[in-house]
Amino acid sequence: MMLRRLICVSLAGAGLAGCVAYQEPVAYAPPPRPVYAAPGPVYVAPPPERVYVQPRPRRQWVPRRCDGYGRCWGGYWR
Repeated sequence: MMLRRLICVSLAGAGLAGCVAYQEPVAYAPPPRPVYAAPGPVYVAPPPERVYVQPRPRRQWVPRRCDGYGRCWGGYWR
């Protein structure tokens, strides 16, 4: 029994007996460092597909007043 205690005390002194809170960082973990994206080709989106769009209607003259004979005067462009 006494030998067992001596072994546990010596192992505890060496840090090998049970859970020991380490003050230094873990040896197998790499040190933190910035991570950069690998330089690669810049993505350029392809041009959009051509879509037919109906042309705007041409301007037309809208008469303001017309008489019974079909003669019109005044008006505006729309």
